[in-house]
Amino acid sequence: MNEKFFDLSREKQDRMINGAIEIFAKNGYKHASTDDMVKAVGISKGLWFHYFGSKEGIYVFVYDYCVKYMLLELSTVVNESERDYFELIKQISFAKTKVGKNYPYLTIFLEEAAHEPQNGIAMKTADSRKIYEERIATLLKFSEMGDVTDKTKRERIKKILDYTISSIIREKIDEAGNPDAVYREIKAYIELVRDMVLNLPAFPKNEQVF
Repeated sequence: MNEKFFDLSREKQDRMINGAIEIFAKNGYKHASTDDMVKAVGISKGLWFHYFGSKEGIYVFVYDYCVKYMLLELSTVVNESERDYFELIKQISFAKTKVGKNYPYLTIFLEEAAHEPQNGIAMKTADSRKIYEERIATLLKFSEMGDVTDKTKRERIKKILDYTISSIIREKIDEAGNPDAVYREIKAYIELVRDMVLNLPAFPKNEQVF
């Protein structure tokens, strides 16, 4: 990684980062093409490699960058004293949609990178991945689902919400620039699952977003 990258304008940095994130998110490391990246960004391939050295270099850089960016967003959005699982998932989801305003494919990239089959590149991002996963685990460690104590049932509820949130973010990728709209859709599903699980009446429609 060439430190001169940070001498570029913020707009150009973000353009290059976004180009890499999108291609890696859609294709994985092995099939991601630097030709597609430079085409999306609108710079020469020589300049691209001047800043990042190699495809591996850009992957490791943008992965670390995405983790730090997401962790920062989580720190500003999530109430660490909250113990209600569904409220925490709403807050974490809000952070995931907010990052999409500047980096539409960031959340998708982190999800795909968690299952990256290329062992070499997975090892080079292992430390950052561990930090991110441990942070999410810490936020949810002491969360409660009302009277739901059965471990198997809790895990299934978590999977339902994980799959649903991921699917909505991917489905609405073209609306990532409007994170509030994407979040409202996710929030509606989280509350639907919560109400079915806990047998609660639906909240009033004018409920204030935290």
